[in-house]
Amino acid sequence: MSETGDIVKFQRWLQSQLSEAESIEDPKEKERRILRLDAALAETIFFRELLETIDNVIESPFIQRDNPVRNNERQEITPKQNNSLTCSKCSGEIDPELQFCLLCGEY
Repeated sequence: MSETGDIVKFQRWLQSQLSEAESIEDPKEKERRILRLDAALAETIFFRELLETIDNVIESPFIQRDNPVRNNERQEITPKQNNSLTCSKCSGEIDPELQFCLLCGEY
């Protein structure tokens, strides 16, 4: 699993950062950095072990189907009869239900 490989790389990077943190001169900054890296390292190890445990337990959510889910056949679409009038001001269509021009607002 490539994700596990990436997690291992991240874990190694955290370990290298931890060894570099030992050389920080300011004691408060050194302690703060080491605590953050220790916590991140612990979570990374926990997550990696969790992935290794559930790798074979959880099924893939992706399913290969023999038949397509969607019908790809094209159907003829017939346009509706439009019983609209023409606007005298802008030559736009006047909707019969709304009784005004949708383009200019003329009644």
